[in-house]
Amino acid sequence: MPRRSPGRSQARTQPPAKASPGRPTQTPRSRKWTPDGRRRAGFVIIGIALAASILLVLLLIPESPASRAQRAQAAAHAGDWTTARAIWSSINASPNASAESCRGEARACLTLGLARQAEQVLRKGVELAPADVESWRLLLQILRVENRVIESQRLGWRAYERVNPESRRVVLMELTLSLLAELPDAAARRTLSRWIQADPDDLDARVALFGRQSAEPSADDPDRASLLGSLENLLATHPDHTQARETLVTALADAGEPIRGRVLLDQWPESTRDARYQKLRGRWDLEYDHHPENAVELFRAALQTLPQDWRAWYRLARACRALGRASDAQAAALQVSRIREILEPAPLGRRLDDAFNHLNEPPALADLARLCDQVGLSRLADAWRAEADQIPKKTASSR
Repeated sequence: MPRRSPGRSQARTQPPAKASPGRPTQTPRSRKWTPDGRRRAGFVIIGIALAASILLVLLLIPESPASRAQRAQAAAHAGDWTTARAIWSSINASPNASAESCRGEARACLTLGLARQAEQVLRKGVELAPADVESWRLLLQILRVENRVIESQRLGWRAYERVNPESRRVVLMELTLSLLAELPDAAARRTLSRWIQADPDDLDARVALFGRQSAEPSADDPDRASLLGSLENLLATHPDHTQARETLVTALADAGEPIRGRVLLDQWPESTRDARYQKLRGRWDLEYDHHPENAVELFRAALQTLPQDWRAWYRLARACRALGRASDAQAAALQVSRIREILEPAPLGRRLDDAFNHLNEPPALADLARLCDQVGLSRLADAWRAEADQIPKKTASSR
């Protein structure tokens, strides 16, 4: 038989070595806390509880409006307009809403192409602080892009009466632009298209773009049948939208569809039959229904509101000529020539720029008053003259 290894056998049977008498044996460390350990643990627990209490208090106490406004401004400065809009919107949904927070949200909306939402929050802003001219100014600019002339007139005079006296010239400037200086077609189309892309439910922007496509068709626009169909569907869904009705009736007249247009005129709500209705009703009486006497009355009524509308003057001249009123027809025709010459975009733009760059000087305001008088906007002309009278003579003579 093989021998067992003596090393292994001895290792298995050898008793454990005895501890050295001069060195104590090592035992497992005691699990009991020492007094110092207990104190340290107590401090840690107290610290954790205190931190948790502070965090809970911070969570329960809402962020101050000033802090939220700072975060919104920082987001806007960084170009994060979505975050800026969300923060401003949360402020405006609370009792802490102000004209400043409404302006902040409106600017974020406009940067994002959300004109409809910007208009809504700006209207809230002017109610919160009627004297704040900046909110009125932004509102008027939105209406100008969408060619909402009558609304611009109403809103502009409301703003003029409510802002601080020293801010009235800003309102008059925007109102003058809205009534006299139409935006270049290409620039307006780009802006409207961007607004519609960002918000397909922006009804005002869609109607404004349809109106431009109908009045000045381009190769990229929908064909006339498609355009009319889109406008009819839109008006069927929103029968109270006056500008949509006006745009569709005008497009039907230009397309030679007087019967369809007459139906829409007859259905025009009584409460909204303003100058837009009067111009179109007069056009039907003149061109299709052969009632020039009715047309004269309607065109004169429309021109009380929109005296700068050379097309209404042109049709008034035709109606007077049909009635044999040669002198009235000639006077209306002269007004057509005068207004078209004054409103020629290039010279008008230079004239307005020069005047607007010197709004603290009476000669500039006097020229704006003359311009408004020349196109029949007497109220606006009087307002510019009143502003010129408010300029101290020492300021006027310092030029």
